[in-house]
Amino acid sequence: MKAVTQPARRSEPRSAEVHWGRIVLLASVVLAVLRLFYATRVELAPQEAYYWQYARHLDLSYFDHPPMCAWLIALSVRLVGVGELGIRLPAVLSAAVLTWLLYSLGARLYSPAVGALAALAANTTVLFGLGAVVMTPDVPLVLFWAAALRVLCELVLPDGKGPGRGGFRWYLLGLLCGLAMLSKYTAALLPPQILATALLLPRGRAALRTPHPYLALALSLAVFSPVLIWNARHDWASFAFQTQGRLESVHGLRPFLVGRYVGLQAVAVGPLLYLALLAAAVLLIRRSLRGDPRALLLCLASVPGLVLFSLVSPWHWVKMNWVAPAYLGVLVAVAAAGGELWHRRWGKVYGLLSVGTGALLVVGMYLMPLCPFIPFSERDNLVSGWKELAGHVQRFREQAKARTPEPLVVGWGYKTASELAFYLPGHPETQSDGALGSPGLAYDFWLDRVHDGTDAIIVSDARQPLHDAPAHLQTHCEGVRELPPVTVHRGERPVTTYQLWYCQRWHLSERAPEPSRGLTPGEPAAGT
Repeated sequence: MKAVTQPARRSEPRSAEVHWGRIVLLASVVLAVLRLFYATRVELAPQEAYYWQYARHLDLSYFDHPPMCAWLIALSVRLVGVGELGIRLPAVLSAAVLTWLLYSLGARLYSPAVGALAALAANTTVLFGLGAVVMTPDVPLVLFWAAALRVLCELVLPDGKGPGRGGFRWYLLGLLCGLAMLSKYTAALLPPQILATALLLPRGRAALRTPHPYLALALSLAVFSPVLIWNARHDWASFAFQTQGRLESVHGLRPFLVGRYVGLQAVAVGPLLYLALLAAAVLLIRRSLRGDPRALLLCLASVPGLVLFSLVSPWHWVKMNWVAPAYLGVLVAVAAAGGELWHRRWGKVYGLLSVGTGALLVVGMYLMPLCPFIPFSERDNLVSGWKELAGHVQRFREQAKARTPEPLVVGWGYKTASELAFYLPGHPETQSDGALGSPGLAYDFWLDRVHDGTDAIIVSDARQPLHDAPAHLQTHCEGVRELPPVTVHRGERPVTTYQLWYCQRWHLSERAPEPSRGLTPGEPAAGT
């Protein structure tokens, strides 16, 4: 493809840049304050509690994810204490930085107005709005991915400053790629996209004739090395889970999953904005083929991920958050197109409806746990009732303490096990499926924290039941007694019911199972 010189960015007065920068800064601060308050009012999502369990068992990496999320949670709870705020603080702060990065990216490529629109539009989507208050590996992944794109602009785009040979920026880019890969394995897509961008642009090709990009790649691998070390020590369990394990969970072509994928993505970014993002992806491809370097950079940042997950969707459940990094480039492209179309009545109406619809969805998601009158499928409500459940389980524990040492709590499924570990008094060591002879994800690596011979309380969510429970438990307990079931609520609305059993002298019927390489039947991989 013949590259052409980048069209000059539209020159805006310095006062306009200051104006839009102040708007973005003010919005970031206001949103951060509101989100900090909100973070203390809503119970943890199961994935957050699970990653907090990671942080309690600090390691170089973990069975189903790299360690960055756990490391950030561990640092945060050390600073502000164990609680919802301590776990979610990194998400709130990351969202504020991400907002500024999107503004900077749009301003660098097009104009401050475009940057402001991209940054503010992202905050009106469920995907990035929930990511600002729910701490998962996607939070640092998207942050470092956006930062890498911003640095890449300075390395490969024409700007009148000569060939992109600045060593420092290449090493900064390598560091950011490594940090992204320390966050989530999806970041493995980032280095090939960067290489393709460099190969297709003159400044990038000039830089590839220097040692800096290759030393930057070595730096990124060095940053990622804790994951490699952990896997080498554990028979490459995490890599096997993310490759062989995912393939084993594919059960042929299932077209209905495409509908679920499209529906989830339409909710994730808003239905009207989703259509605009897809149109922007097509527009980026066309402009890239015409030699627009800005379009090429954004195209390679977004289109490969969008295409990959779309191709996977008929075969495997693609979760809402998996696609998040792929939206960064097309968000900026939509903002740029929106600026061009703003002066047309239909463009203005479509833009306002897109942002407004997304904002309503975000507000609805935020208010759902706090306002029981908001309609929601309680089966899908995973942030209500955990304190209520923990209160009932604690009463059973206290009754048992009168006769025996405090019993172990075993949650069937990582979600129940993790939430009970967080909300039970004293944050006891809990166990999951591995304690009952089934694959238990990261819990399999913590079985050495509990010992045979103690009594146990087994807790199973009706949404993920322990099938044939009496026969299953008899192989791990000298005696089994069913306890009264517990129904938890959102306000007055029942959310789900938990079955409980008291297990006398719990034990592993045989050697602890090898860490799972496939998914527990009926159980999706943790959170992301």
